Amino acid sequence: MQMKALAVEMPRVNRHPNRAPFKGVLTVVDSPSQRPPTGARGRRVMLTRAAAEAALPSLIGMALDYTPAMDGHDARRKVGIITSAQIIGRELVIDGYLFARDFPDLMQQMQSSREALGLSYELADVRVEDVAASIWKLLEVTFTGAAILLRTKAAYEGTWIATDVHGQMKATLPKRNDHRNIGEKMEQLSGNENLNFAAITERMAAAAEALNTTISRLEAQHQGLSAQIERIVATVEQNEAESALRTRIAELEKSNCELRVKLDANANTVQSGPSARKTLPPVVSALLAKTGVEVTDGMDAAALDATLAALSIEQRIAVKSQMAKAGLIA
Repeated sequence: MQMKALAVEMPRVNRHPNRAPFKGVLTVVDSPSQRPPTGARGRRVMLTRAAAEAALPSLIGMALDYTPAMDGHDARRKVGIITSAQIIGRELVIDGYLFARDFPDLMQQMQSSREALGLSYELADVRVEDVAASIWKLLEVTFTGAAILLRTKAAYEGTWIATDVHGQMKATLPKRNDHRNIGEKMEQLSGNENLNFAAITERMAAAAEALNTTISRLEAQHQGLSAQIERIVATVEQNEAESALRTRIAELEKSNCELRVKLDANANTVQSGPSARKTLPPVVSALLAKTGVEVTDGMDAAALDATLAALSIEQRIAVKSQMAKAGLIA
């Protein structure tokens, strides 16, 4: 039989009214639980001996808690303290004190339900060998406390607790014929707590992965929004350029109209015939030659506009202005 133990010695006080000694089996090691603990996703669990031995110091000084219905854990309802922990064979046995005076209802309930009560441990910092396995193997744990509860609510049914209220140990042990199954039943309780923290670890890993996915999606959206903003800016700049061009064209058209009015007003004063004709500037003559216009007297202004369509508005205005001065158009 292998045995490993740790304990802290409490000062002896005879018949302390608020200190009722207890002893019990918290769990077993290297044995799968009978039922999947809460949060195990339907899987049973197994606490390894190495993990339990390494975590024994974390049990000393931790509290016992309970719920009035004896069906779970309540970390804020502390009813006792663990002062000793040892592994005997496969059993993890704990000793300590219950606060008998502070919780008389609990003590009464423990006396009336001796055969039904057991223990369940509470864990943190759990490491599971393979979360995809059908039985979760717990490789590292830290004990943060334990709970008194019904064996039917625990992953390991074979746990038990014994109290000493009036100087005589009152055991809530399973029947003698059940002792050979204590190892397996205790592992079931072990899984309840291990599993809760293992499940939390897995959920945290899943949350981290989901966060990375969200960040990647946000980065992609950011890049898409940046591209859209660039396109919008380019469109605005293009619209501004087009607006400026339209304004310039309107100004030139207005100047052209004003020029036509002036030419029409002066048409009656322009002398006709070869003697009134003036020589066109070389630039105007070159533009007319470029468009294939043959210069004659009395040219039609509307026909000339159609012929000069290949020229810019400024060029058309300049050509027609010089032709009007030369008396070539009316």
